Amino acid sequence: MFPQVDRSQQAIRAAAMRTKGFTILEVCVVLFIVAVIFVVAVPPATHLMAEESLQRPIRELQTFAKTARRKAMMEDRAYAVLLLDDGYVLQPVTPEKNGEPAPMKYQLPSDVRFEIKRPGEREFKRTEDARWIFSSNGLCEPLTFLFQQHGNWVRFGVDPLTATVQREESFIR
Repeated sequence: MFPQVDRSQQAIRAAAMRTKGFTILEVCVVLFIVAVIFVVAVPPATHLMAEESLQRPIRELQTFAKTARRKAMMEDRAYAVLLLDDGYVLQPVTPEKNGEPAPMKYQLPSDVRFEIKRPGEREFKRTEDARWIFSSNGLCEPLTFLFQQHGNWVRFGVDPLTATVQREESFIR
């Protein structure tokens, strides 16, 4: 009356039904491995993000310095990078009478501060408004900068001939 099912076929069907999912133990092992990878990877990523947020204003300052040097040599007139409390401004030292393009500006992030040290000074000084002059031959004053953000800092000098960063030191947590 009832169809006879071979016991071996029943065993095969039962085994097939059991292998279609993951056990709780397998899922827990995978979640543990993912958690370990996350714990190992987050501190270096946080460190890189802190370093990047401090390096961005430094790269902008280097761009301003190179632009000021290039413009001073090409236009045969002095340019100044104004080092303001909250950013930088690039403009000619003596503006021409006819329409001058708007000066280049960069706004520092609110949590980044910088200090400068001029040649002959022993300590860094926080100046509200300082001028960094680039003469028409491309030379500039060899300033040393100290950028700080949340206990992290980067200190570097600028080559007066090429306006590139040299002697960079940093401490980033």
